[in-house]
Amino acid sequence: MKNKTALRGTLKILLPYLSAYRGRLAVVGSLVIAVVLIDLVQPYLVKEAIDKYVTVPTPNTTAIIRMALAYFALILAGCAMTYYQEIMLQQVGLSIVRKIRIDLFNHIQRLALRYFDQNSSGRIITNVVSDTEALNNFFTQFLANIVRGSFSLVLIMFFMLRLNVTIALYCFLLIPLVAGITVIFQKRLRKVNAEVRNRLGIAIGFLAENLRGMAIIQIFHQEAKQQQRYNERNKALMRATIIENRYILSFFNVTEILGDLGIATLLWFGGGAVIKGTVSFGVLYAFVGYIRRFFHPISTISQQMNALQSAIVAVERISVTLQETPDIKEAQGAAAPEVIGKIELAGASLAYRPGYPVLHDISLTIQPGQRIGFVGATGAGKSSIMNLVTRFYDVTEGAVIIDGVDVRQWPLEDLRRSVGIVQQDVTLFSGTITDNIRFFQPEISAERVREACRIIGAEPFILRQSKGYDTVLSERGSTLSAGERQLLSFARVLVFDPRILILDEATACLDSNTEEVLQEAIHRVSQGRTLLVIAHRLSTIQQMDLICVLEQGRIVERGTHGDLLRRQGNYWRLHQSGLMQLHEAA
Repeated sequence: MKNKTALRGTLKILLPYLSAYRGRLAVVGSLVIAVVLIDLVQPYLVKEAIDKYVTVPTPNTTAIIRMALAYFALILAGCAMTYYQEIMLQQVGLSIVRKIRIDLFNHIQRLALRYFDQNSSGRIITNVVSDTEALNNFFTQFLANIVRGSFSLVLIMFFMLRLNVTIALYCFLLIPLVAGITVIFQKRLRKVNAEVRNRLGIAIGFLAENLRGMAIIQIFHQEAKQQQRYNERNKALMRATIIENRYILSFFNVTEILGDLGIATLLWFGGGAVIKGTVSFGVLYAFVGYIRRFFHPISTISQQMNALQSAIVAVERISVTLQETPDIKEAQGAAAPEVIGKIELAGASLAYRPGYPVLHDISLTIQPGQRIGFVGATGAGKSSIMNLVTRFYDVTEGAVIIDGVDVRQWPLEDLRRSVGIVQQDVTLFSGTITDNIRFFQPEISAERVREACRIIGAEPFILRQSKGYDTVLSERGSTLSAGERQLLSFARVLVFDPRILILDEATACLDSNTEEVLQEAIHRVSQGRTLLVIAHRLSTIQQMDLICVLEQGRIVERGTHGDLLRRQGNYWRLHQSGLMQLHEAA
């Protein structure tokens, strides 16, 4: 029942993609049927030649030559049709896999951050790359073989019954045995294949994690330890793959043995019938040919069982991803108000996991153009407030209102365009500096990019690069310093001209000189914008219009820098502890 359900689920996912290529698939199916007919006519042709022109008192050499030429012509026709059928099937399979990969990538991009917090990058990469490749093998290998094999079995049984009903029925006694063995192996192989794909995802995830953190690994001299851990994961993958291959080979060998047993039985009974004269030698020869062909599709399908099981497991995993519904849903008929930058947190609470709130009843009103600083110990909830304003997460209770409209009633595209965020961890992509700043949107002019860089103060270091703005950055911009990467991220946000600007520890990686340049830039670009700043440096927040101190998900103090110091409360203690003294202004 479980296998039938899995197969139905597989077809349910694949049918919409298959329907787009039903014309080509019909041609492929016709070619498969033609090839099978050509193949199955060959033993019958030899049987006719033997009985009519060879084992007769007066052999007919001319007729035998004609039969041989016809046999050769059938072989050539079958080869040509098989080649064309394989080419078309490859094209269809690759086109479908390409479409599935695009749909997967688009769907994943729409998922909320919670999905990426709960799923490793290795699992997601395996889903998009490896699982879809398993589907390619399904289309290009298994699909043709299952159609060809099923049609072959039906026609073989027809030809065998036509030749001799008694011998055919004896041969058919092996069918229940083969079917039972197939079912047993399929159940076990499906579990093993799922384990292989799980182990593959773990190995890929570990590799991706280590590539991202290679500098840390080398600094702490952990190369040998990480290699050992990688070896352990690969050994687990190897062991699972070996077990899988053992099942496949065992099934293949069992079907081969049954085929040989069928031929031996046929020779025993059929040979006696030939000696008695009740069956002609040509019929016996044709039966031997059909018996071999009878087990050939079963053997072929057994070899492709890995492709079938891999496809079922892959489709299940892809289906799980496609069925993931974004936590952040856009309301029907959502419309953005006129953006001026007023933010209201009305009793906002947030829990990333049910029962574990990280924000409790936050109430705060931020006027357009106001500059607000948020401080507090690690885990106090500062970044969580920014997650609510950007709507990376939705409130558990209360509401976040921007310009009089609950953010849940905003179109997501308009909201994200109106709120710009610069984080401590800068993400850059492979491409030129210009492309990274305008985020590969050619409608943003190069002059606008340069203007943003001049305002931020990034142009001097950009012009020092080998090709200036056309310098191609490596992945994550590893050839740039942390401060230079941060300046580019500031320029990227400025290019999109958001009315609300969020700086989430954005100056933490900057040296004092770079920060001084950036502070001037922040002062210029924040004019007319609502500015929210998370920082530990006094130089970043002491000029804010309002500073909010968070502790365990609550705002415990609010006021200006001077007011908070005079109160000698939480803010004063953070200041006195030295956590907020870095680069303090004189």
